[in-house]
Formats: sequence, structure tokens, C-alpha cells
Amino acid sequence: MRDTTGTPTLREVIDRHLAASDPRVLTAHDRLDVAVSWVHSSEIFEIGPLLSGGELLLTTGLGLAGLDAGIRRHYIRDLAERGVAALAFEIGRTFDEVPEEMIREGSAVHLPIIELRTVVPFIDVCRAANTAIVSDEVAGLRLRSTLDARLHAALTASGGTAAMITHIADATGCPIVLVGAGGALLAAHGADDDRAAWRLVDSAIASMPITVRDREIGTLYAGPRADQQVSGPEDPDQITELLGVGAGPVGAALTRSGPGRSAIGARLVAELLDGRPVRRADLYARLTSSGVPLTDSSHLVAVAIDAPDPRMAETVLARADATGAVVHAIVDATVHALMVVPGTRDPADADADPVERTHRAMAAAAARVGRVTAVVGDAIAVGGFDAGAGLSGVLADALRTCSERLSIAIGERRDGSRGDGVFTSRELAVDAAARTLPDGVGTELARLLEPLRAHDESQSAQLAHTLDVHLRYGCSATRSAAALHIGRQSLYQRLDRIRGLLGFDPTTPEMYPSVLLALSVLRARPS
Repeated sequence: MRDTTGTPTLREVIDRHLAASDPRVLTAHDRLDVAVSWVHSSEIFEIGPLLSGGELLLTTGLGLAGLDAGIRRHYIRDLAERGVAALAFEIGRTFDEVPEEMIREGSAVHLPIIELRTVVPFIDVCRAANTAIVSDEVAGLRLRSTLDARLHAALTASGGTAAMITHIADATGCPIVLVGAGGALLAAHGADDDRAAWRLVDSAIASMPITVRDREIGTLYAGPRADQQVSGPEDPDQITELLGVGAGPVGAALTRSGPGRSAIGARLVAELLDGRPVRRADLYARLTSSGVPLTDSSHLVAVAIDAPDPRMAETVLARADATGAVVHAIVDATVHALMVVPGTRDPADADADPVERTHRAMAAAAARVGRVTAVVGDAIAVGGFDAGAGLSGVLADALRTCSERLSIAIGERRDGSRGDGVFTSRELAVDAAARTLPDGVGTELARLLEPLRAHDESQSAQLAHTLDVHLRYGCSATRSAAALHIGRQSLYQRLDRIRGLLGFDPTTPEMYPSVLLALSVLRARPS
């Protein structure tokens, strides 16, 4: 298959348009794959200044007749310095053979010289070759224009990166892989699984970084074609140009600033919250239709957000998400979402925990918006489920768990237990369990801290909160004092007061677990 969208090579021009002239390449055989931008004929000796480079020059040598060897060598040097692709020299009219000094000079300056041993009308050669060159350039422009239009249509339709990658793959005829700046696999087209996608990255024939506001946020890779009958450009430079066309729209999709809520995605989240089973294939299809790239190494993380205005929660989601991979629904004034976190290439990477990555992104976004409380759920690896509804059941449980624990998070933020408003579901697990303890066990644990509760209530003090923070920070006086915004001496005084009221040291290894659980019971049952 020949490249139909790029500038033809010298080899192609010789084969297609000079075959009738019985051509023989005399010099620079390794330069036959250079691009030919135009085919021109001239008998003018000083033609060099009129050329711009890349031309195949046809001549009978008429302008060189009667000149000495030094001037002929200068003629060849001048053409090479101008970047001419090659010189096609017809013999039989002016010269019986190409002058030897020209051949030697052509070899020295690496300029291909082609001997044309049969007379052909140069005008016919130029017309046919240049028509083909222009047609190829127009085809390339049309292909790039069509790709650009399709990508922008996908962008405005919230088609997400998955649809865009498909369009780029169709245009290039190559499998395409999108990798984030941190090395995460974001999307792929033409790869059976993640392992195959990474093999395509390693063997890529072209790549293009995606840069937004002077920051590289990802890279597009084009892998080698498995099927050589697939149409598309063969020249890696042409494929790189098409990747360049795609980089801008894909970058815009990755950093889309609006919430861009998908109606399909919203219905899916609402159905999962309602407990409706969804087969794995249908789940994938609906997520893809929502513009969410999903691979077998992806993780889905449930999130529940409370805010004075749901639009504030949507803004947090939009700012926290770096891939456009989020679907969400507003149910009873609470925003429930599924965020896709791409798997990392190295599971041992310190940044591989999808929950921690999501928590950091959410916390940073919430800090800019303010007055937002959120719970980040457990990460569910989508590749570990069969074709049934098992995945949807696990996702439904994760969404409901986040929703239930959101009330705990709101309470902890209200009573000052936590300054920031973004929690993980796993850190709230003990508080959730404290609400389900049998009355007898709960009463026994609450009794451990009853002196602190009574003191705080009567004195408007915060000894229970002080103890909670101190235990959570591993009994580090420096870190605890900083978190409480008090001096270390004040902290020591409070701890002495706590020991005096309780009648025991709550920081000993023996009492540590029971006291932490008792503090959770105290939050769950303040009365």
C-alpha cells in the first residue's frame, strides 16, 4: 500500500513517472526515499537560485555544453546546496553520457543523479508527476480537515477521549494509545488488552505530546499496523501530523473545565444507586457512550458529595478529574459519581493507589471551592469481573456506602473533628461500625469516655477532640499540637487533665484500640 496522503518519494516518482525513460541511478542510492515537492525541467545553467528545495530537476544538459569540468562540478554543488531532491539527466541529445566529473561531484555532495537513457517529453513527465503531487497534498489536507472536524464534533458532543481516539485511529490506519503524563494508560483503540496497549507504546512508529497551558498532560502513540491492507499514510511524518491534529482536541477533552454531565451517565449512576443490575457489557457501553475511556486495568471509584449548591459539587468533580472520565447524578441534592482512575504501568508505584490519587485530587479541588464535604469510596478494578452483573452490584454497594458515610463526614466536619471536607470511605469504616454495635457494647465503650464527655459539655471544652487528634497522629506531640493549633505546652496540660478525669492513661498500647473505638462511639452517639 502506497502513502496516498503525503509527498511522494524520489523512488516513487522514478517508478511511476520516469519508467519510460529507462532510468539508471548513478549516485547517492541511499537518497531515493527523500521527498519530492515538485518536478521541474530547465536547461538554464544558473537555475539554482530559482529553486526552493525538494525539486526533481530534469535536463538534457544543453546549458552545460561547452563548459569546462570545474563549472559543471559547481553546477552540481549548487543544486545540492539548494536542497534539490535529484537531477535527472537525459542522454542522447546533448551528451552521449553523463560527464564523469558531474558523477564524481554528485557522489561527493550526496546528490542523486539519474541517467535517462530513452528520450521522453519532459512536459508530459512534469504534468503527470506534479498533478499527482498536488492530488496527494490535497488528499492529505482533506484527511486532516476531516479528522479535525470529527474531533471537534466529538468534543462539543461530550464524546470524550474514547470517541476521539477512535477517530484518530481511523484517520491514521494505526492502533492508537493515549498515556497520561504520569504514565497511566488512559485510552486505547486497536489493542485487545492493556498488555497489548503497552506493547504498542514500546513499538510506536509515531508519537505526539499533548500540551495544555505549557504543561504536558499526556502523549498520543501510533503503533504499527497489524493489517497492511488498512488504508492510511505510511510515512511516519504524515502519521505524526495527524496525531498533531488530534493533540489539541484531546487535550481540551482531558482538561474540560465544565461539569459536562452526560445524561446517559447520570441515568446509569441513578440506576446503580437504585440497585438495578447491569450486565458488564452494557455497563461498558453506557460508560463509553458517556465519553468515559475504560480499560481492563482501570479502577472505578465511587464518590458522594454534599454542597450548598450541587453545581459546587459538579465543579469539584470537573476540577478533580484529569481525564474527563467521570459520570455523576444528582439524587436528593447529593451528587453521586463514578470516577475512572487509569491503572499505572507499575503496580509498585507509590502513586498507584487509586483511592489516594482520587482523594488528593478531590481535596485540592474542594479547597478551591469551599463548603464541600465528600467521601471517596473504595477502588473497584473492572477487569476482575465476568460478563454478568457482578460489577454493577459492587459499584452499587460502593455508591450506597459513600452516601451512607457522607452523613458521618458531615457530622465530623461540623463538630470540628476534621478541618478539611474530603474523607475516604475506609477511614470512616470504624465510625460506621460504631453505629451498628449492640447497645451493650456501645454503652460499655461510651462509659470509658463519659468523664470527658461530661466535662466538655459543662465547660465547653474540647478534651475528647484533643484526645482523638492526639491518637490519630500517633501520639506525636509536635504533629498533634500543630493540628490543634495550640502550643506543645498547652497540649501537655490538656493530656494531663484527660488522664486525671479518666483515671487511666488512654495512650498506652493496651488501651489505644479501645479508646479509638470509644471515640467513634462518642461521635455516633453524642448523647
